[in-house]
Amino acid sequence: MKRITLTMGKRKSRAKPAPKKRNDKLDTVFSCPFCNHGTSVECRIDMKNLIGEATCGICQESFSTTVTGLF
Repeated sequence: MKRITLTMGKRKSRAKPAPKKRNDKLDTVFSCPFCNHGTSVECRIDMKNLIGEATCGICQESFSTTVTGLF
């Protein structure tokens, strides 16, 4: 007679969670389209007052607009 040994099944191992993707920060300094000076335009977004502003430190040109949550 053969002897049959019964073993309990193992628990299934859980898959490791996927690593979180790191969101890279967007640039806040650009070249000016008016005076073509590199890295002179600085952008600011004020989410409290919903205003976005871009100003050139060289030629003092500025642009502001209203922003939404998508900006």
